[in-house]
Amino acid sequence: MSCILSSKQYNLYRDDSQGLQAYDGRSVNINDLIRIHHAGYLDDIPFWISRTENCEPILEVGCGHGRVTLPLLAEGRKIVGVDIDLAAIRSLREVLGEKDLELQKNAQIVHQDIINFKPEYSFGVVIIPCNTYSTFPPEERQIIISKIYQLLGQRGVFAVSMPNPIQVRYLHEKLQENADQFGSDLETSYLHPDTGNPVQVSSSMIAKEMSLGWDWIYDHLHPDGQVDRFVKSTEHFLATLKTYQQELIAAGFAEIVSMGNFDNSDYTEDSPYLILVGRKLDS
Repeated sequence: MSCILSSKQYNLYRDDSQGLQAYDGRSVNINDLIRIHHAGYLDDIPFWISRTENCEPILEVGCGHGRVTLPLLAEGRKIVGVDIDLAAIRSLREVLGEKDLELQKNAQIVHQDIINFKPEYSFGVVIIPCNTYSTFPPEERQIIISKIYQLLGQRGVFAVSMPNPIQVRYLHEKLQENADQFGSDLETSYLHPDTGNPVQVSSSMIAKEMSLGWDWIYDHLHPDGQVDRFVKSTEHFLATLKTYQQELIAAGFAEIVSMGNFDNSDYTEDSPYLILVGRKLDS
């Protein structure tokens, strides 16, 4: 997942907000802000617990800070987490270091991109949760699908979740018509556990040529009006359900099921998500 980070201070009470040099950031960093923000998203956890039952070992691509990894480990799953974000990997390893030894034994956290990942064994299930799948460029996505097929054992399951591609395309078209239509929207806020200061989380979007650019903006607010701003940028590439299905079939997957939410409901144009589950059949 691509990431652009910025750390500047802005005075909310000045008309000119060109920014002041940020302080050293030891108290607040983008890694912690994202981890705290994402910790509150739990709706999909029962789904991943159910889908990984009796399918070990599990490979999670894009494990990040462990939002899905840790609940799976708490259920006794054996899991390998892979991610290219070193800061997130370090954060997850630190959290795991505080868990009991039995849980630690069931986890292997690897700083590696999935294409070059070379485990010594196959997996019963590979999952890509947290809307990561649609952030892979099309050419890279097809390489990843083939790689995952190779990593799965016979009858192994591949499951991914992403924003509904119909809605992603709709937003992209609206932004092309009027780039100012979608400004920065406040999504949520929380108190930083270390500083006690409020953190406002907002988002903004931009239509790129073949993708929807998406910025998550974290504003750490000081009592004196100063703001530490951090931005996490990513993009969701335009595709359709048919494209995703055809790519899975081309890689060898069968029994492909599409769902629109984590309650296993059918996928429709109004669904919040697209969830795909495929299986590697016996040769």
